[in-house]
Amino acid sequence: MLSLINRTNMDGETSGSQTITEKPFEVLLRAKRKACEELSLLTQTISSVSSKRSKICLESFSTYKTLVKSYKLDLWAGNEISPRELAVHGWKCTAKNQVQCIACKQFLCTAMPKITDVDVDVYNRCLRRIRERILGSHVLTCLYRSKPIEFKHDVDESFLNNVLWPRISTYNMDGLVLNMTIPDDVVKYIKETKFSPSQEAVVAASLGWSVEIESIVGQKQFVAVCEYCAKNFILGHIAFDPIKTHRRWCPVLDVNEDSDIPLWTIIYRRITPAVQNTSSPVTTKEIERAKRTLDRSLSVIAR
Repeated sequence: MLSLINRTNMDGETSGSQTITEKPFEVLLRAKRKACEELSLLTQTISSVSSKRSKICLESFSTYKTLVKSYKLDLWAGNEISPRELAVHGWKCTAKNQVQCIACKQFLCTAMPKITDVDVDVYNRCLRRIRERILGSHVLTCLYRSKPIEFKHDVDESFLNNVLWPRISTYNMDGLVLNMTIPDDVVKYIKETKFSPSQEAVVAASLGWSVEIESIVGQKQFVAVCEYCAKNFILGHIAFDPIKTHRRWCPVLDVNEDSDIPLWTIIYRRITPAVQNTSSPVTTKEIERAKRTLDRSLSVIAR
């Protein structure tokens, strides 16, 4: 009888201990399921937001490039207002000192008196009035009145595949001579990396330069064109500086507010293997990898 009681007590203790030990595992399993669900939701959210943002950035950049190219030298030479100031607000050059918004179709005259013909104060007042009208001449509901085109590129896979690599591929032309001064800022990175394209092509493409073929005076010429400021010139045997050759207002030279470095440097470092893994934002792949690691870890604990 005593042995039966003891066995019963032992069974009860065993059952109780099993109940006690099972509870933490149940908590872990619930935590695992919840963590996996949240990671899956986070992955989907980041992927969706990133994809949408990348598409908007690419569309905005494409619009800007079309607009800034409309400011031809014969139509805009000597104008104090930079094409960038107007292009980011949707203005396209349609005639000398005249622009039109591509959205609301309003016109704006940008003619200025010669600074040699008027007092400096008068000249500055005219300039200030035109700059005010860059926004004020839009209709109230116009998109570009309230939301100018920005150059905060997400230098992600979408940007690389749709913008940068096609730009680099323009350098793959027979007979092209690219004589360029490599900026000091990237010399140290070039020493550490190897590219399938030439080093000069990668640097130039990061700085916004692509190469086109034009027929000039009956001869085929290689012409470098900046996609940000529309500056263009014939490539030859004389070395050119890919930074100083830009127009002074070129967006590719802008300093990024977050990292305090120029946009072109961010682009260059993004495609440089030696520095590609430093200070990079969390990607969808990294989240998925973290999810798999968590899944494996919790599975081992639950055994």
